[in-house]
Amino acid sequence: MEMCRKLFSLVEVVVGLHQVAGAFYDTSLLMLVRDRCSSNSTTSGGRDQQQEAISRFYMIYLLLLRITPLFFTFFLAKLGDQRSRKITIYVPLLGYLVSRSLLLFVILFHWPLEVMFATALVNGLTGGFTAFWAGVMAFASDTSSQEKRSIRLNRVELTYGVAGMIGSMASGHLFIVFKISLDRGAGLMVASCVFYALTLVCSFLGLKSSPKQTPSGSHGYGSLLDQAQQESDNGANPEDQADNATWNQSQRSRLLDNQNNPVTQDNPRGDVSVDKAAIGLLFAAGVLYDLGVSGGADVLPIFVLKDPLNWNAVWVGYGNATGYALFLTSFLGVLFFSKWLKDTSLIVMGMVSFSTGMLIMAFVEWTFLYFIARAVMIFALIPMATIRSVISKQIKDTSYGNCLPCFRFY
Repeated sequence: MEMCRKLFSLVEVVVGLHQVAGAFYDTSLLMLVRDRCSSNSTTSGGRDQQQEAISRFYMIYLLLLRITPLFFTFFLAKLGDQRSRKITIYVPLLGYLVSRSLLLFVILFHWPLEVMFATALVNGLTGGFTAFWAGVMAFASDTSSQEKRSIRLNRVELTYGVAGMIGSMASGHLFIVFKISLDRGAGLMVASCVFYALTLVCSFLGLKSSPKQTPSGSHGYGSLLDQAQQESDNGANPEDQADNATWNQSQRSRLLDNQNNPVTQDNPRGDVSVDKAAIGLLFAAGVLYDLGVSGGADVLPIFVLKDPLNWNAVWVGYGNATGYALFLTSFLGVLFFSKWLKDTSLIVMGMVSFSTGMLIMAFVEWTFLYFIARAVMIFALIPMATIRSVISKQIKDTSYGNCLPCFRFY
């Protein structure tokens, strides 16, 4: 019982359940839009009209989904900084549960597809993924030491990717097999809503409130994990402690290293001498890169529905799974290459990996070539994780909630 309570107090469990639910929802929505727009698609001109209708729907839907959080996310983040990080997690999850449950009604009662625009508004007005992910990152930062923050943030993203990969691979098969009243996708959406409900319960009851933010210069990092680590270190032998020290040192950011600066030697947080120009450039690079990655990710699901690929629900699920697999490969890339490469090198390597893969994707005509292009992108997500980790170490812990959401405004 005690082990279960500790397990469900981890933010990684919330992220995993949320992502499985999201993978089910994405496949259901994509296939529903395809079915609703498939009228008169037997001719070449009809297929072009179908593709145009799908593209138009997703353009409006994604625009609403990403613009509406602007009006609420910073208020939610500020409230989370002042009171509890849990607010920025369970409020967006409540919006997810309410808004995405409407897709089930659209499927069962054959409501117009335009109802999904209302779901995007409801989701956005409760913070959406922008507020949720910023809350998760801030919570993980609060509950980890500065030395272990890089590996903790990457572990959260690893959980996100693995859960999404498993959910996507299962979603295509569940979409075909699990039906309610002969409506394809209804069973998959029931499963999605169940997972969203479990996520909300775990976030509200399972997560322990992160420690209150402390004044500048003090070590207010939550030491839910630090305390456990300290107890573990006290009972460890000297060889294990030496190994842990070596591991922690390898995870520290070296891009904005101020240890040789006499101002920061007495101030481990480096609050006084922060390189604002470097942080600004990193922030701009992260936002621009995220624009490119998210733009490519939005186009690919629509691309695979048309000729020459023309995928069904099972292959759509597999294709989405390869996208989530990038979280795993990027995590392993950071784990391996961080021993020899600086943060700048890791960031550039990830950007080159993504750009090359998208270049290959532009010439895809066969399914196997699609997966080859995905394989080339194996390090595509290293830049964002590295940039977030570097910036989180250079700002005050009371500013995480306001800073981290900006990476999701694209």
